[in-house]
Amino acid sequence: MKELNIDSTPLSERIAGTIRDYILKGRIKQGERLTEPRLSKLLGISRTPIREALRILEMEGFIEIFPRRGAVVTDVTDKDVDEIFILKVKLESLAAKLAAEHLSDEDIAELEELNERMEKFADAKNVSILIKLNSEFHNLIISKCENTRLAKFLEALLRQFKRATAYSFTEAGRIQRVIEEHKEIIESFKKRDSEMAEELMAKHIQNGWQFIKSRVSGEVI
Repeated sequence: MKELNIDSTPLSERIAGTIRDYILKGRIKQGERLTEPRLSKLLGISRTPIREALRILEMEGFIEIFPRRGAVVTDVTDKDVDEIFILKVKLESLAAKLAAEHLSDEDIAELEELNERMEKFADAKNVSILIKLNSEFHNLIISKCENTRLAKFLEALLRQFKRATAYSFTEAGRIQRVIEEHKEIIESFKKRDSEMAEELMAKHIQNGWQFIKSRVSGEVI
């Protein structure tokens, strides 16, 4: 098994990180079937932590687990990315605009704390943690838009987005840019400037769109 040099990281997360890295680099192909016996042999690890690692990857959208069939690596195409981001740009920027009117000082402080934690883990080896913190950041904003239908639609959309979003957290330079853009969005909330919040969120998502699409297009399939 590839050594990740993070002694404090649980074994299941290290295994998930190795498999995720193989998927992102094309060593494990999209649509490929992953079974516990095969992974156990490949990584030289017992099945229990592999099972836990597969659950992590399923939550992140990298795989789907089917009864009696095992796990299958999900597909991400240019078309998938475009379809998701066309909606995400319009709807999440609207959610940010609406949230600017409803976020409390405590909510804004929580956004700052989440972003500071992302900065702490701004290391390509901490992809799982960064995905989680980034999701919490965006979900908090969406939850404060005070529009139940919009929030539910975005929640469903973001579930489909997890697989693609990992690309934003595999390169240190891009991770730092995400954090800086989050800081700009937080500042717009502090100013209670809904128009600025909408504009900055749209810009943030468009930047992610371009970056992720470039990685998906260049992925070896």
